[in-house]
Amino acid sequence: MNKNSPLLSIVIATKNRLNFCINCIETILEYPHTDFELIVQDNTDNMDLKDYVESTIKDPRFIYQYTPPPFSYIDNFNAALELANGKYVCMIGDDDGICSTLFDMVRWADKHEVDSVCPQTFIDFYWPGAFHQDGKGYLYMPWFSKKVWRNDPKVNLQPLIEDGIINYMQFNLPKLYHGFIKRSYFEEIKSKNGYYIGGLSPDIYAAVSMSNMVRNHVVIDFPLTISGACHVSATVAGFTGGHSGKLEDAPHFRDRGPYLWDPLIPSFYSVSTIWAESALKAIRENNIPVHLEKINLMKILTRSILDAPAHYTLFLEESLKMTEKNPLLFKINLFFWIVVTFIQIYSLKVLRRLRRMIFRHAIRMTPIYDIKEATTKTNQLLKDINVNQIMEALN
Repeated sequence: MNKNSPLLSIVIATKNRLNFCINCIETILEYPHTDFELIVQDNTDNMDLKDYVESTIKDPRFIYQYTPPPFSYIDNFNAALELANGKYVCMIGDDDGICSTLFDMVRWADKHEVDSVCPQTFIDFYWPGAFHQDGKGYLYMPWFSKKVWRNDPKVNLQPLIEDGIINYMQFNLPKLYHGFIKRSYFEEIKSKNGYYIGGLSPDIYAAVSMSNMVRNHVVIDFPLTISGACHVSATVAGFTGGHSGKLEDAPHFRDRGPYLWDPLIPSFYSVSTIWAESALKAIRENNIPVHLEKINLMKILTRSILDAPAHYTLFLEESLKMTEKNPLLFKINLFFWIVVTFIQIYSLKVLRRLRRMIFRHAIRMTPIYDIKEATTKTNQLLKDINVNQIMEALN
């Protein structure tokens, strides 16, 4: 790292979300710290964001690049990472936010030569209109334990495969999205593959590929970022079943050129298949030693159906093409998995609700109208969090 390079690069790849992105940029640049840079790689269909930043933002910590369409989703992320100069990189969406704790955590990691930090807890902010039509936004801070520990992510890759890669957030892998990782590891991948991120899902591809590389990996149970969800976000689309259907309809392929879909994954479009396919791309391209034949196809199919039941027939047909089992037995087995998974999901929701009712540790605030207000409220709630004191548990 050049001595003049920042400690942290906060990286955003954006497209066609002008107002959200402007609010995000302005909010992050209000932090007074001089050891970070904010990078925005823009692939918007018009020049509105470009005109705004060139006429308004003069902050030397801000780096902006506009690449006109056609330019694929994954290319936009790679171009964003190409602009980064920091020792560590943290990627967020253009409707997300940064907590003050992130800067303290990165400085601690640098001091202790930590390669990556994976937070278990995120603060959620639902922009006005995301789920409710009342014009109000909602900030939700879950209870968190402040526990911290070291973890070897390599040992979690095989269990991840056998779980169908549907719950990857539970496996404490390195997080480029809403966590941070040393940029040097991404440079290693690019020197070998020609790009930082492959597959179709940047966060999954990065999590899996980095799990095979990082050495000193730390997991924390307190928040560093605000996970935003606006009405056009992937989060909202995922909840409403919008990210599903025929494989050729997936926006991830737009302007991508020829793409070889992994033969182990059913050929339909869902959050689960995109995640699984991207994980397998990371494994194959980076020669990660796991047993891919143990991937849990039934879990992928089950979660896809529960997320988007309207596409049941398509999902089932494409999955049956990959098996020589009796179709009737396959359907019986699928029904069993659907019932079990539904009970698990519902039980977890009930337990979380009961915990909130009994202990009332979680905080929900409304109305909150934008990420700037959400960040202000969040930092007030986190004002007593002393990162260095918490991290003493590892020393």
